[in-house]
Amino acid sequence: MSIDISNIEEFKLREVWSVHEFARRYRLTKMEESRLKMLHGPFAEMRELLVCRQSVSLW
Repeated sequence: MSIDISNIEEFKLREVWSVHEFARRYRLTKMEESRLKMLHGPFAEMRELLVCRQSVSLW
């Protein structure tokens, strides 16, 4: 597999966060933080964390 340099701008880096840091920044409870860690482990992509956070707030 080779990388076509002309298409390099199409690729975006994934923003990976520590679940603990995400919980601290967004002021999640320990229970919410624990749930995220059970679902994703200690690290996850920001978009996954935000989607899970939104679904929790809907309950």
